[in-house]
Amino acid sequence: MVADGAKRMTKVVVVESTHWHAPLYYGALRKREDVRVVGVSDSARLTGEEVARQFGCTAYASTPEMLDRERPDFAFVFGRHVDMPALAAALIERRIPFAIEKPCGLRAADVLALRQRAEAAGLYVAVPLIFRLSDTLAILRQAGGALEHGSFRFIAGPPQRYLRAGVPWMLDPALAGGGPLINLGVHFIDLFALLANEPIVSVSAGASSRMNGLPIEDVISVRLLTAGGRLGTIECGYLFPSDAALQRDFEFACRLERSYCVSREDGILVRRWQEDGSIASQRIPARFETDLYYPEFVRRVLDESASGAAPIAGLADAQRALGVVEAAYRSAAQGGVPVDPRNFDA
Repeated sequence: MVADGAKRMTKVVVVESTHWHAPLYYGALRKREDVRVVGVSDSARLTGEEVARQFGCTAYASTPEMLDRERPDFAFVFGRHVDMPALAAALIERRIPFAIEKPCGLRAADVLALRQRAEAAGLYVAVPLIFRLSDTLAILRQAGGALEHGSFRFIAGPPQRYLRAGVPWMLDPALAGGGPLINLGVHFIDLFALLANEPIVSVSAGASSRMNGLPIEDVISVRLLTAGGRLGTIECGYLFPSDAALQRDFEFACRLERSYCVSREDGILVRRWQEDGSIASQRIPARFETDLYYPEFVRRVLDESASGAAPIAGLADAQRALGVVEAAYRSAAQGGVPVDPRNFDA
């Protein structure tokens, strides 16, 4: 933090602005009177100049140069999945707290190494596992008890949208780590793990790349099993005919200890068993559009970092999710055999 008149301003930088999630952060940054964006890096040289102009700051092609010149108090990190470990390492080396987009790397071992370095430095690092801020998680937790079974389906638009967004690397598994599972599925792995509250010990999966003909999967179906026998299924893909009016197909059904919850267009249907054996049914409004929660994530992480609080989600959570992703890809490549995700931490 640096003094600016009577106020204490937080100097913030945006790392690798050519990422489709980065614009979701900008409105919240502009609204903070105690925040000043002092630099934007963009090695792809596609959006950095324009974003820097909007914030009245300097654009850089090199993140290390920006960090050394601007000496920020906090960073929001985007970029290619393959580059995320190096970008995070540069911030940890300089003791700059930051929030980094998931998946934080290609492998769980990459994230473990970052986690160990950040913890040794006592450094705040947050990851936008955005369902932790959602109406969905709040309602499911209020519905009662741990998750016994959960089924989640999230089918997004076709992969060509990443070409239009200027991020063709998302279609290259060497740079992105995979397709919809590493990009989208990590959210539902995290949601299942939070609600089940037990270690995931077995992962099996089947995937197909037949429709789009790309080296990443079009669609993947994953089964998760916890140490106590709780079961989850996740299906995600790049298959939906999306447009501005309707971007994805998202549905879920969860059996908790004392209720059954099902997504509906207008919210969540919660059905509970009563003591007399009858069923009580309630429809609770919920916002399923996850883009709405990123401004809250920005506000929260800036406040957490300033106060010394723990992040709402961090590298340990990203590491766990990425271990499951790796196990699922290994299982799919081997015909669906069960794989222990805990084998991918080293």
